[in-house]
Amino acid sequence: MTPILEIQDLTIRYDGKRALEDVSFRVQAGESVAIVGPNGAGKSTLFRAMVGLVQPSRGTTTTHGAEIGYVTQRSAVDWSFPVTVHDVVMMGRIGKMGWLRWQRPMDREIVQRCLDEVGMLEYAGRQIGELSGGQQQRVFIARALAQEATILLMDEPFSGVDAPSQETILEILDRLHNQGVTALVSTHDLRLAVERFDRLALLNQRLIAYGPPHEVVTPGTLAAAYGGQALWRGDDYAMVLGDIDCCGEVEHDHD
Repeated sequence: MTPILEIQDLTIRYDGKRALEDVSFRVQAGESVAIVGPNGAGKSTLFRAMVGLVQPSRGTTTTHGAEIGYVTQRSAVDWSFPVTVHDVVMMGRIGKMGWLRWQRPMDREIVQRCLDEVGMLEYAGRQIGELSGGQQQRVFIARALAQEATILLMDEPFSGVDAPSQETILEILDRLHNQGVTALVSTHDLRLAVERFDRLALLNQRLIAYGPPHEVVTPGTLAAAYGGQALWRGDDYAMVLGDIDCCGEVEHDHD
């Protein structure tokens, strides 16, 4: 089968320092992929390269005609900017509107449908900064869907959200999965990645392993990714990493 997304020999350097080295993997249409690795592993850099925000030193990203929707980390957004939920999602339609940028009835209908998809239609008139972290994430998922994206990139969507909000986001991803949307999600939570995703990419500047989660997560691959910070307990694993406790709770990210 022809993959919907193909990363080939992707190498990125900042000021001569390696961020990613020879990363290659393929994603089939409709798959959900967790990108996992320690701080500084290059997870955010990988996503930014895939949407053209970072120029690779070498390598290519091929989407075979698919549209990519990118949900950045919440810490990268100015939540004080005076814009409504409706306006944020409408931003996803800009590339479809033509050079006059006039909102057509079709655009407004798509925005409403995408907000309804993530359970945020009733908040359409609210200022984005008034929402909780989980609600903000859902709005930005709606914006990506408004682009008519068939590949969804989500950078640390569970960081700073409570457990119910995390489960709501996962349920949205499950519904999109059933609709054939391909999702790549970066996360520090290894247990979540194993339990809820089709494939797992273990990354630490290079690709340590890629495939079905239970095949990827082994004592050897964890040691390669995390060094002496990774602990293995048979089928139940725990990580002791400076910014992650044994349950996988995230404190911060510096990718």
